[in-house]
Amino acid sequence: MIDLVYLASPSFSGSTLLTFLLNTHPSIATIGELKWGEIDLATYRCSCAALLTECPFWSRVRTQMADRGLPIDLFRPATDFRCGSGWSNKIARTRVRGAMFEYLRDAVVATLPEPRSTFPTVAAINRAMIEVILELQHARVFLDGSKDPVRLKYLLDTGDYNPWVIQLVRDGRGVMNSAMKNEGRTAAHAAREWRHTHEQIERLARRLPDARLLTVRYEDLCRAPGVEHTRILAFLGLSGETIVGDYRSVGHHILGNKMRLQASTGIQLDEKWRQSLSREDLAAFDRTAGDMNRRFGYV
Repeated sequence: MIDLVYLASPSFSGSTLLTFLLNTHPSIATIGELKWGEIDLATYRCSCAALLTECPFWSRVRTQMADRGLPIDLFRPATDFRCGSGWSNKIARTRVRGAMFEYLRDAVVATLPEPRSTFPTVAAINRAMIEVILELQHARVFLDGSKDPVRLKYLLDTGDYNPWVIQLVRDGRGVMNSAMKNEGRTAAHAAREWRHTHEQIERLARRLPDARLLTVRYEDLCRAPGVEHTRILAFLGLSGETIVGDYRSVGHHILGNKMRLQASTGIQLDEKWRQSLSREDLAAFDRTAGDMNRRFGYV
């Protein structure tokens, strides 16, 4: 079985920063999000600054995947558990719910032609890419920073992995502010998505031993990155020194948001939401997700 660390969180929770920090450990390999949507190959750059199509690391990944009979298209590799855009995909991709629902979902998905024919190949491509990346980066633990709880469900279902899950939490008001600014969501919609994502992660956590789930707060990571980095490595059973102050001194080939291309290694806590959100926005968040936010320690 492959040792897999899965970073689960809503978007805008600091996952790219945490991915960079963890990738400084020699036993950990990652490319950030192992599933990604369509990208513009004419302009998209790896975190090493090379165009993705010209990056030597990604060239070796493609060569080795082709050697395994599983060629990948960097434009949109078949690593996401999706099957078109119809009812089959809606059933397969609906958010994680309780045990009875998941039992029924699995029974239905097993009878639907699209996921029944597609998902085994997706699972094989994921496993092969992880094995190739581990080999190329000379590591033994793979970090998937894809965040998506539904993807985590399907990875767990394969039985291919020895999993650890890091639930990355950021004050929901900060996540809501970023979602409103970057995705044009309403306050109510963004608050619901934040809550639903964490509810899904907690449902999936019931499938894991307690020792395989760790909650990390973005704010703690920013205020004391060395302390949190050491705590996470201990959770994973890894020893060795941490690199925090100059985490870009280690070679990275990470995909994800624009932070991957920034030269700065400074870690700054982003709390712009305190000035940006209106009273109405804050009230909408509190109605929808205030109780969960307080449970995570935010006041």
